[in-house]
Amino acid sequence: MQKVQPAGLIETDRVDRAPPQLIDFEQAFSLVPTPMMIMNRELVIQFANAAYLSNTACTLSEIQNRYVFEAFPESDARITLFRSAFELALEGTPNVLTTEPFAIPVEGGGMREIIWTVTQLPLRNAAGEVEYVMQNAVDITAKHQRDPENRLLMRELEHRVKNSLATVLAITRMSLTDGKSIENAKDELLGRLSAMAEAQSLLVDRSWQGSCVRDVLANALAAFGYTADGSSRILLEGPAANVTAKQMQVLSLAIHELPTNAAKYGALSEDEGRIHVSWTFDKQDDHRFSLKWQEKGGPGVVKPERQGFGTKMLTRILAQDIRGEIELDSAPTGLVCVMLGRLEDES
Repeated sequence: MQKVQPAGLIETDRVDRAPPQLIDFEQAFSLVPTPMMIMNRELVIQFANAAYLSNTACTLSEIQNRYVFEAFPESDARITLFRSAFELALEGTPNVLTTEPFAIPVEGGGMREIIWTVTQLPLRNAAGEVEYVMQNAVDITAKHQRDPENRLLMRELEHRVKNSLATVLAITRMSLTDGKSIENAKDELLGRLSAMAEAQSLLVDRSWQGSCVRDVLANALAAFGYTADGSSRILLEGPAANVTAKQMQVLSLAIHELPTNAAKYGALSEDEGRIHVSWTFDKQDDHRFSLKWQEKGGPGVVKPERQGFGTKMLTRILAQDIRGEIELDSAPTGLVCVMLGRLEDES
């Protein structure tokens, strides 16, 4: 059971003029959209506005001139809590009770639970003595119901941020290797971080629900001239297949390495060069997936003497995330990369 918390003082001294006589304050009180109820020093209900009566499914005649805990029965523990709050207000101290559940009758039978945060305020007579206590309620039922979901989302966000930072650190560490000039290392690192940022943007657009293979490839290859109208030197061909958020990010980073290499040494470094990217997906056969990257029309390809970042990304990280293997063939006619694995397709 929570404790009664003091409420912030209301600066009544700012109202330094008498109100106009023509204003109907009883009507104004009745129309205030938040539930409000007034009790005397014996905690007998004197008045309640329309919002209070509507929320509690009562009419004023049903509760007026009744002891508050007779009109609204409560457990002993809650009676003790609320009586303390009311008495504190009657002593002149505003106070608040947060996230209090109330069981409210429903027309036609049954009950429903609402969650209120209630503030108790002292009302004084002309002599300055506290004569009444006013309870003002704020309905936070919807917010209260969303809180568990919000906590889950925050934990998921924390997990994603940590994963993203770990990926950034891995990319940075693998990009800044010995034997590279600072300028080359910087350009490669910025390109990879840009590819990661593009993948993140696509994920945000899809509410972190992953994406389809075609969209992931199109997004990653747009910077290298790919267009969906078929006029570019890069052709995409394959069936519908979905990837998870994690697979999507890794696939985007891996695919970024292939056109980057092609622009420097392969098909995209020659005007006549072409790239054909095709894939297959069989959901019935344990979600088996294969993707083939084939370059043609570029200069002859020579197998590198050592593994660079791109090769490591393809053969280690991506292979792990698609639960399969990667084959790279530096054929004289152009690089061929074949990815074999499984997708966590949930469509």
